[in-house]
Amino acid sequence: MSEMNDMIQMLADASEEERASMLSQRLKMLAGQPEEQRIQSLAGLISSVNKLKPKKMKPFIATRTKVLMSLSPEEKEALILGRLKAAKVVDENIHKTDMMTTLEVAKEMGEDKFKMFVGLLKQIAEKHGLPVPQMDGS
Repeated sequence: MSEMNDMIQMLADASEEERASMLSQRLKMLAGQPEEQRIQSLAGLISSVNKLKPKKMKPFIATRTKVLMSLSPEEKEALILGRLKAAKVVDENIHKTDMMTTLEVAKEMGEDKFKMFVGLLKQIAEKHGLPVPQMDGS
């Protein structure tokens, strides 16, 4: 796990452009993993991001969210489904912190992008019979 922590810290310290480029490669790779491996990889990613200081965590999650939204529909679905399932693997507080920060940065991207992101989360959760994450910040 420390390898993941080190990678996340390095990405958090990188410029926005470097972080976006490296996260794009990483997320595309994760999207192509078998489902169980993807869930474990995303759980590790979420747990490592949660160890960042808040001033580093929010920009990291903002970049991750922007990159996610730029991927193909298939990659988005694979990653969001994996993320929703990873919620059962990580500590509940880590899951909530990550999800609320993700929704906060999505909202800062503009109302249209926020609605698209939340709609996609709900659609994928419902399609796969998973609980829909709380979207109201509570």
